[in-house]
Amino acid sequence: MSWWGKWRREDASHRVLYAIITLTVVIFAAFFLIGYDHPFSENPDFIEPRLTTVLLVFMLLVVLLAVGVTLWAVISAMKKRGKADKTVNRVPVALISTSVAVGTMLVMVVAFLLGSSSAISVNGKEYDQPTWLRVADMLVISALVLMVIATTAVAIATIRSHFKRK
Repeated sequence: MSWWGKWRREDASHRVLYAIITLTVVIFAAFFLIGYDHPFSENPDFIEPRLTTVLLVFMLLVVLLAVGVTLWAVISAMKKRGKADKTVNRVPVALISTSVAVGTMLVMVVAFLLGSSSAISVNGKEYDQPTWLRVADMLVISALVLMVIATTAVAIATIRSHFKRK
């Protein structure tokens, strides 16, 4: 018996999800409730919440964990599937997974190329590094485009299944 005990895979993923949600709620609540109105030492007109570093480190760890788990899942799925299982139950899984990976990369490249490199001013400070400005635009634009694509796909699938039942 493994260290997971008698848990099923679904139980483990649910517990991990609940743990991440709980940690997120606790950290965001602490961020807003503990020293949120603390003035910035260099300019008292600005607010510097005391737990800003904790929140930033937590969010960075969550993103790194998500990227790591995603890479692990993709690599292990590719190793398990191999070249023999290009279709499962007449569904072209290899084509779909390749299309999603290539499509995501294309959206990110196009978003990077379309991103602005114009300097911006935040709290009176100029940010003018063109590469990082484009990366920030790329992440925002690609996230929005991918959410629109996902929402459209879900809507189309729901409408199709609704009409197939009738």
